Amino acid sequence: MMRAVVLALTVGPAAAGTFTPPQGCTAFLTVQNRSCIVEHLWTCAADAPGLQWRGEIDRRGLVYVGQIDAEAQWIQSYFLISGEREALITPAADPASFSTLLQSGLDTYDFSLDTADGPHRVVGFDRIAERDVTIDGERLLRTEYSIRKTRADGTMIYEAEGSEYVSETHGRFFSGTGDVTRPDETFSYDSRPVDFIYPGQSGFLSDTPLYGCDALAASYVTE
Repeated sequence: MMRAVVLALTVGPAAAGTFTPPQGCTAFLTVQNRSCIVEHLWTCAADAPGLQWRGEIDRRGLVYVGQIDAEAQWIQSYFLISGEREALITPAADPASFSTLLQSGLDTYDFSLDTADGPHRVVGFDRIAERDVTIDGERLLRTEYSIRKTRADGTMIYEAEGSEYVSETHGRFFSGTGDVTRPDETFSYDSRPVDFIYPGQSGFLSDTPLYGCDALAASYVTE
C-alpha cells in the first residue's frame, strides 16, 4: 500500500497549487507550519480502522509521506528526497501508546524500525506539560519529549528533546520546537503549527508553504 500511495502522490494529476490525495483516500486537514512546511492529513477507505496518512510539502515539493495507527505509532515512513523507507517491526519492546499518554500524562517507548541500513532502535518518552493550549482555534495539549535513535550496533543516528503538540480530536502529534544532535551537527528547530485548515476553508490542500520560508532562504545564504 505504501509504494502505491507514494507513486500516486508523485505522478498523479493535481490542479496547480493543490495537493491531491490518492484515489480512494480523503483529506481532512491541512496544517501550515512555521518551518516552511505545509502538511496534509488523509485516510484511505482500503486501510484498517485507525490508520491515517500525513504528507509534508516544502519548497521542493512533496518530501515525506508517513502512516500512523490509532496509537500514533510510526507504521511506515517514506522520505522522497533520499528514497529511504522505514517500517515498524512488531512486536515492540515497549510500544508507543497515545492512549497511555492521554490517560496517565506520560508514555515511554522502545521500538525498532526496518530500514535499508538494518534495524534502527528508537527509545524515548512523551510527557504532557500543558493542557488547554489553543492555536488557530484548535484545542491541543503541549508535550515535552526526549528521543534517541540508534543503529543495531548502538551507534547514535540522532537524539533530540523539545516540545510538541497533541490533538485528542485527530489522535496524533503535531510538531513543535526542539534541539537535535547528530554525530556531525547540532541544531534547533521551530516547526510549530500556525494554521489549521479544514475542507471548505481557504488554503485547504494548498501545496505552498506560507511561514518561515524567507528565514530559511536567508540561512542558506549565510551558511
